[in-house]
Amino acid sequence: MCKVRQLLIFLSCLFTSTNSTNVSSCISNTPCKCLLTEDSFTLLNCSYSLPDLPIFNSNTSLNITKIIARHALIRWPLHLCSYSNIEILDLSGSYLDAQYMDLSCVSQLLFLNLSNTQIRKIPNFRRYGLKNLQTLDLSNNQIEVLDGSLLRSLNNLVTLNVENNPLKYIDYFDYILGLSSLESINLMSSSSTLTTKKQLSAIQWTNLAHKWNSSNKYFSIRTNTFSLQSIFPNPDQFQMIPLDSMKIIFQTLSNSTFTTLFSTPPCNCVHLRNYQRVFSFTYYNKNLSPLYQTTTCILPNGIIHARLFDYRTFF
Repeated sequence: MCKVRQLLIFLSCLFTSTNSTNVSSCISNTPCKCLLTEDSFTLLNCSYSLPDLPIFNSNTSLNITKIIARHALIRWPLHLCSYSNIEILDLSGSYLDAQYMDLSCVSQLLFLNLSNTQIRKIPNFRRYGLKNLQTLDLSNNQIEVLDGSLLRSLNNLVTLNVENNPLKYIDYFDYILGLSSLESINLMSSSSTLTTKKQLSAIQWTNLAHKWNSSNKYFSIRTNTFSLQSIFPNPDQFQMIPLDSMKIIFQTLSNSTFTTLFSTPPCNCVHLRNYQRVFSFTYYNKNLSPLYQTTTCILPNGIIHARLFDYRTFF
């Protein structure tokens, strides 16, 4: 149901209803055009000419549930609070600064697109009470640190997109992995390497496995800058994580891809056997999973990437 809901939201962002449409020059002395319907408005041809959103009469503003203002704004819109019932907000391509953002008055948001807005930090979503938010797009910005503690209140979040940011490290990654509704995390980065500030402990992984098992959770992580091994404890500590928990972890992450070029760890004979032994207990089609296909280590020649979970990988 979440995926269907998400698809409907996405399609709603792409297409604007033609019923009761009114196109007008809503802001004087600008090239902007307003495409206004009964429940939405879209700003067209603004070309970064607006310091704020236009204001309509109160009845119209309260009926608006969707605002599309791409490449329109030169700063965070102070008039956003006039549209307290919006569910879809797309400000992509505008010039924004995370420290001036205020989303506390739009608590009904389901979809938020802040991609290509040149923000440098993750907004502090703990302050906003966005309990209904399902899709958050922060791609193509200048974010260097992904701080999971700022996202921990988004328990209905289904999709998180942080693609094409110069990410250097992730902090509080366990908070992100623990979001109860999350299904997809896109961490494909323009950086050559990405690290977690603090490796998740055996206890944290065990707690995550318990949470994932109770919700029959599956989700995918897409990354090209850090390895699966870098977020796991040393394999010598695997015995600290119950085998049933390890099976849940690998099964939950089975659709994830860890495609690394510059940060692939070397193959360690003892570690290989630990990973392969634990992975062998997972579900029937494990060898077809993206996790199996993409998780690798580098053989001693420093050139060949070998599959970490393949029992034929040894030296």
